[in-house]
This record gives sequence, C-alpha cells and structure tokens, in this order.
Amino acid sequence: MSRNRWIPGRLAARGAVAVVVSALAAACASQPQSSAVRSAGFVSIQLAAADNGRGVQPVAASPYGDFLAGMLASHERDLSAAADFMMRAWENDPENFVLLRRAFLLAAADGRHAEAVRLARRVLEQAAEDDSYPEAVLTKLVLTIDRVERGEIDAARRLLNTMPDRRLGKFLPPMIGSWLDLGEGDIGAALATIAPLAEAEGLAVLYNLQTALLNDVAGRPVEAESAYRAVVEGMEKPSLRTTWLIGNFFERQGNAETAVDFYQRFEDAGPGSALFDTALERLAAGTRPEPSVSDFKAGIAEALFNLAILLSQERAQEQALLQIHLALRLNPRFQQARVLLGEIMERQKREGEAIAAYRSVDPASPFAWMARLRIAEGLERQGRADEAISELEALAAERPGDFEPLFRVGNMLRAQERFLEAVDAYDRAFERLGESAAHWSMYYFRGIALERSGQWERAEPDLLKALDLQPDHPYVMNYLAYSWVEQETNLEQAEAMLVRAVQLRKDDGFIVDSLGWVYYRLGEYDKAVVRLERAVELQPQDPVINDHLGDVYWKVGRRQEARFQWRRALNLEPEADTVPVIETKIESGLDQKPKDI
Repeated sequence: MSRNRWIPGRLAARGAVAVVVSALAAACASQPQSSAVRSAGFVSIQLAAADNGRGVQPVAASPYGDFLAGMLASHERDLSAAADFMMRAWENDPENFVLLRRAFLLAAADGRHAEAVRLARRVLEQAAEDDSYPEAVLTKLVLTIDRVERGEIDAARRLLNTMPDRRLGKFLPPMIGSWLDLGEGDIGAALATIAPLAEAEGLAVLYNLQTALLNDVAGRPVEAESAYRAVVEGMEKPSLRTTWLIGNFFERQGNAETAVDFYQRFEDAGPGSALFDTALERLAAGTRPEPSVSDFKAGIAEALFNLAILLSQERAQEQALLQIHLALRLNPRFQQARVLLGEIMERQKREGEAIAAYRSVDPASPFAWMARLRIAEGLERQGRADEAISELEALAAERPGDFEPLFRVGNMLRAQERFLEAVDAYDRAFERLGESAAHWSMYYFRGIALERSGQWERAEPDLLKALDLQPDHPYVMNYLAYSWVEQETNLEQAEAMLVRAVQLRKDDGFIVDSLGWVYYRLGEYDKAVVRLERAVELQPQDPVINDHLGDVYWKVGRRQEARFQWRRALNLEPEADTVPVIETKIESGLDQKPKDI
C-alpha cells in the first residue's frame, strides 16, 4: 500500500483539573482592537518583522510602530517580544492609558512579575478611582499577590475589598480572602468568607473543593472528607488534580483502600498512565505523604491554578498564564502548575518555551515522568525526532516495566515511515505489557507498521485483534478492508466492512475512496464512479484518490476525464514509485488491471 490510511493521533491522555465553572466564561472577553491598529501601516510592520523563526524582532522606532509590532508579536504568541514592544511604546507615550494597560497584561502573562507590579501600580495611579477599564481586576490581583508574597496581609485585604465586582472579581475576593483568614488562624471566618461562592450558579464544585482544602489545612479531617466527597459527587469524572488532592487526603488519614480506589479509577480511564505509581508504592510500603496544600499561600496558589485551567479551556490564554505565574510565585513547588504552563505553551505553538516549562518540573516529582514524555512530543513537533526518540529510550531504560515510552517510539518511527524500526519498538512495548493486556490501538498501530513493512502474515492478525477489541471502529475497518482490497482477497467481506465504515464516517474522503476502490476491484464500475467522485470532493489534494478516479473513468469509457485525473494525480506529488505507473497510463491508457498504488 502506498499511502497512509490511519489517523496518527496521540494516545496519551492529558491530565488537567476539571472543575467546570461555566460562570467564568465571561471573564475571557478581550479588549476590542483599537481602530489605529487596522490602519495601512500595519502591513509594513508585518513585513519588516518577518525573520528566521525567532519571532518578532524590534524594527520600529516610534510609539505607533512599537504598538503595531507588539500587536503582531502578541498575535504570533511571542509574548516576550510583545511585552518588550508594548512597554517601549508606553515609555515613549507614558500618558497613554491603553498602552500602559496592554503592557501590564503582557508582562504579567509572560511571568515578568517585577515589571508587572511596577506597571500595575502605574495603572492604578492613572485610573484614580475609576475601575471601569477591563484589566482592573487583574491589576489588583497582581498587586494583591505581591502583597501576600511580602507578608503584607492587611494591604492585600484592602486591594481585595476594592476589586470590581464583575467577571473574575466576583470569585477572587472570597477565594483569596478565605485563605487570608485561614492564614490568621480563623477557620470560621474563612468558611464565612468563601460561603457566597456556594450560591453562585455553576460554582458548586469549586466551592466544595475550596472548602475541603480549607478544612484539611485547618486540621478538620471530618469536615474535609465530607467536602471532598461532595466534589466527587459533583463531577462526572474526577480530574487529575482532584484525584491527586483527594487521594493525598485519604493517604494521610490512613484510609489506604479509598486512596487506592481513587488512583485506580483514574488510571483505568487512561491506559498507560504511570502518574500514581509513586503513590501506590508508598501505600504498599505503609508510608504517608506530605499534604499537597500545606498553608494559606499554597491554598491561594491552588485557587489560582483552578482558575487558570478554566481560563485556558475558554481560550483566554494570556489570563490563564497570568494566573499560573502568580500561583508559582506563592508556591514554587507546585509541579502540576509547571505542567499546565507547558500545556498552554503547546497550544500556542510555543514549542521551545513549552519544553523549557516541562524541564523546570522537579525531577523527583511524580509529574516529572509526564513532563519528560511531553518534552519528547515537543522535540518531535520541532522536527527533532531522533532527539525525541533518544529521550523516550532513556525513559524506557529507567522503567523496564513501563511500555508507554516504547509505544511512543513506535508511533514516532511510524510517522516517519521507518516501519521496520517501528515494528521493533512496538514489539518491545508488547513484551512489557503482554498481549492480553494491550489496548486496541496498540494492535492497530503495530498492524499498520507490519503491513507497511511487508509483513502481512503478522499484520492481519493484529488488525483483526484491534477490530475485535474495538468493534466497528471506522479507521480499523478501513485499513483492514483496504488491505484486503489491495491483495484482492476477502472482497465481499471488505465491501461490507467499508459500507459500515462509510456509514460511520460519511465525510471521510479516504474511507469513501476505499469503498469506491473495492467496487472497482469487484468490477462494479458505476458504483465505483459515484464513490470515487465523492472521495475526490472530500480530499481533492490526495494523489491516490485522483488516480483511482482516473482508473474508473477509463473503465467506463470516459477516457479524456481519466487522463485529466491521472495528470492531476501526477501534479499532486505522489510517491516516487507510482510516478512511472501513472505516466504510462497517461500515455497508453489502462489496457490491463492497474498496479497497486
């Protein structure tokens, strides 16, 4: 087979807190772009800013030019350059409140805390008593956390008390204020401060989580357990962070059975996850962990982390980054916050910064394994596949019983069409996991690598096993059936399988093409024309599908259209070994059954 007919998605699930708070969505609205930005001068800045991949470079020498360059850098997710440009624009026009606010937000999102604090103070000075500007809540949040970090609790309270009562300003004062109360030893006041959150629509889970943590840190295990259980009841599926926090609590209470149950349920939902191995080993040894949240500063960091998760889900990435950086100011040992920082960088295509964030995770942390897997993914996306594979092989050597690094090596090699090497990696992964415990996708991907490396006698059983474990999976059915069609075997079974696959994925051009091609092999050319024309509509740039359509056009006597499709296939850069075949058909037509392409 000369083309890939699989969906090369990653299998590893991403862990993240799932405290779903729909009421926070409004907090993600962004400031409308100034009309000045849309002027003709923007084009020249774009052209001048182009470089060799570093991002936007300083090219402008005026406040206006710096502003435009900053907007472009922000659009390209180069926050560091964007902050530099915007601060320079503001420094050249210090009375410009719009520039000041934008410079503040970018500096805070980039983790430049000292600059963000300095700019936040200037924002408050220029705003006077007017809190109507969009960044008012975030400005006071940055200054509040700065005061908390310095131990100036009364000053932090004053800032919280003057925070505008809108968007995030509805939730931050009770969340942060309750931890300030607890920091002064008053759990009663803390619970009273957080209480308004219970009445807010959609905030029950967040309220219960904060209440559980407050009681836990205050040394009230009965009340903490009740609130933790309420968190679980309010969620369809416990998230990574809630599982971590609740399992940690039950471990510390000596309730090993409940802790194991929480950890196991999470791992069962994500095959291959080794995140809780350390906890399970600790439980087996009878030792107890340190609290995940140990004091009021760590509690505030936890609240900010939860908000960052929500904001990142709503694509308010700058605000999410701001929250994470503040959380890390208060709790530098918050390893999952570092992982989330890397995840957001990934979403923004900032691969180098994502890798740096993952490398900042403490090697002794249970999250280090996850971070190193992500580093390998990032290296692959940067085109550094050999480095990525070396990273994964090192992980595999460290944990001889863990199959996941080798499985990922197989996926990377398969994506590079290094199929024999991929088979070797998959085989080593199977040796560690055992055939009976393997996930359907492992059989599927190894089956692909085996078929592509010419080992059909091993590939077919793997693909059949994948289909047995995941019945009616459209991509498994498509790959298996198309393989049969290419070998001119089991054609009727292949037809039935592909009819079902098309029913499930009617707009997938590759699957529709496979059904058309089985009709071609069966000599049902009129049916084949209908399916292959539809496949070309869905995947017009695929050379194989265009070539298939040319073949069937020839069979039904549409010779001119056939040659047009073959020429089109040739122009779409097909695989090298198919080029002579297509050229021969263009010249001489299709006098015999076409070779497999």
